[in-house]
Amino acid sequence: MSNDLRRALAVLFRDGRAIEASDLAREMAFVHGWLSIGDADTAVIRMVEQGWLTNEGAGLAPSEATDKVHPPLGWMPRPSNLLEPEAWHAQAQAATPAAPPEAPTVAAERTAIPTAPDVSAATDPRARVEGRLVGFVARSSGLERDEVLRRAQRKQQALRPCTSWLALALVAREQGLDMGAIVEALSPSA
Repeated sequence: MSNDLRRALAVLFRDGRAIEASDLAREMAFVHGWLSIGDADTAVIRMVEQGWLTNEGAGLAPSEATDKVHPPLGWMPRPSNLLEPEAWHAQAQAATPAAPPEAPTVAAERTAIPTAPDVSAATDPRARVEGRLVGFVARSSGLERDEVLRRAQRKQQALRPCTSWLALALVAREQGLDMGAIVEALSPSA
């Protein structure tokens, strides 16, 4: 479980800068598609409570260095590991127990950008394949994964009531990819 959290933090904090709680939740939900936005808010709060994230200036930062952590290609964290993290343990933490950092008020920080309603994997099976779909579109089109996500986000913002998986399908179509495989991957029985 702790390796999953370390890998997630390495992905989220790859540039080494502190991130506001609301931005961190949005990245987990919309950029990576790991959780719904409500679950992502909860995950950020739980990671702060368990010591994985600490307040640093105007944002949050990992409690340990993540520059040596390299997640395997195509890796995705288990949502349960993000929503129910174990307590963070470190040599220094055991020697000098510190007061836990304040949990940020994520809901108060979040800006209201009208997007598609939360579609979790529990309510829509297509939400489960988003991460794989991003990888497939990136490999097939020759675009970087971040570029595929950026284009999908722009489509989702432009179309407002558009789910992230539909925006990804539109990006795939725009790139001239065979839509048969995309439609099959997004079929509710997939």
